[in-house]
Formats: sequence, structure tokens, C-alpha cells
Amino acid sequence: MSHAITGVILKGRFSPEVVQSFDLRPIDLGFDLTLFAMTHYYTACWQAKLGLDAELPGEKPQDLIFLREMAIAHIMIAIAPDPAPMFAVIETDYFGGAGSQWALVYRGKQLADTHVTQISPALQILGIQCQEGLDEFDTVGLSQYRSLPLDHLDQYIDLADELGI
Repeated sequence: MSHAITGVILKGRFSPEVVQSFDLRPIDLGFDLTLFAMTHYYTACWQAKLGLDAELPGEKPQDLIFLREMAIAHIMIAIAPDPAPMFAVIETDYFGGAGSQWALVYRGKQLADTHVTQISPALQILGIQCQEGLDEFDTVGLSQYRSLPLDHLDQYIDLADELGI
């Protein structure tokens, strides 16, 4: 069975109206954390729409195409009341127990910890303490999401073509 999710986990509150203006659908993980599914088409289009060309700082994974666009930080800053919100960009790609994952944690546009590149340590930085018998990944219920709903982001595939990105 596969496990393939790509998105951003935001710590704290957000404006539902602004979230909607960015075509995002919040998934409440509890623990004051919200997961937003994103795709490479989505982040590339918002990067172009916002006139940005920078990438978020941090080490790149060798075996994953990881979301890196600075537009992610701009979106999180726009939707959160905190001017430097805490969030983690995450990705998993597993099939039959083999695969990889990656995570980087940010405070606003800055990398929060240069040593964290896995999801459970990223969740620790976001304030998660694992429950007995579970790691942080399972504590927030990420294992129940084999994939994320992405239909609402399909429009960005065509938009990326139109924008030539």
C-alpha cells in the first residue's frame, strides 16, 4: 500500500476567507495543526502569480521532488495572523514500506532548524509530543492519509501550461 502526501502543516490559527482565496482546503490534525495539500503545479503557479523567483532555504532531498517555492511562505504569512507563522513543508513517498519522507520547518521565511529533515522531528518543533506507543507522525494521524484530496488543485495543471511553467 502506498503513502504519498505533499503539503504544508501550519501551527496555529488562520483566516478561512484568506485560505479560500488561495484555493486551499484545511485538514484539521488537532493539536492546533492544520494540513494543506499542495502540488508542484499549485506552488509554481502561485510563485508566478506573486512574482517571486526565490526558493525557501534548506537542504534538498536526493530522492524526492520537494516543494521549495517561496510562495509557500507568502501564503502561510497571508493566511495566519502571526507575521512569522510556524509551518512545516512535508512529503512522503512510500510503497510497500519502502520509500522516503522529507520535512523542513519554517518560521515565516526562515528555516527554523537546519538539522530537521524528517516529519516526526518537524512535528516536535511544531509542539507535538508523541502519545504512548506512537511517534509524532502517528500521534497527529498522518498515517491515516495515504494520499490527500487534490481534485480542487487540478486547475493548476492547466494554468501552469498557460503560464509556461
